[in-house]
Amino acid sequence: MQLWMMEQEIMMQQHKSNISENIKHNDLAGLVNSVFSIDQYKSKLGKDENVIVIAFVVMDIEPAQELSQFLETGHDVLDIDVSTGPNEDGHYSVFVEIERDTKSFQKIDVIINDVKRADTEITNPQFTSYEDKSPRNWNEENYTKNVITNSYDYVLKHNPEAKAISERINFLKKY
Repeated sequence: MQLWMMEQEIMMQQHKSNISENIKHNDLAGLVNSVFSIDQYKSKLGKDENVIVIAFVVMDIEPAQELSQFLETGHDVLDIDVSTGPNEDGHYSVFVEIERDTKSFQKIDVIINDVKRADTEITNPQFTSYEDKSPRNWNEENYTKNVITNSYDYVLKHNPEAKAISERINFLKKY
């Protein structure tokens, strides 16, 4: 039994080292779109008010799978998945799900820097969001203006009933 457990541990370590070695500096040159999206897709794992979904467009399935494996190591994410089929342009998406919280900008920024390391042709990353479909430069100011990082605010913004209840409660607080 101990021998089997040791063999399993060795296999797991080899598997981890293979994944981290899949992508080296600039291995995905020209294969990742410099515009990514935030909050334009539904969460697979949780409620949208608790999860931010980031989507990177990659030119083909193999590089998308490599990027997915690369991002799975060393990032504070809930899930990473590759689209099951290509979009209308024949490209694939890599979906990254993270918690919707005050640290989300920093988490995404670390991911973006790793993507830029894998594809150094991305010099000016931009993003689109649920709130604004036009590409914006990736920076904290634009992120704060266009992405809701608080679950409560997200529900109020996207659920008319919750917004109406909140407005009634605020009105009643005045009396």
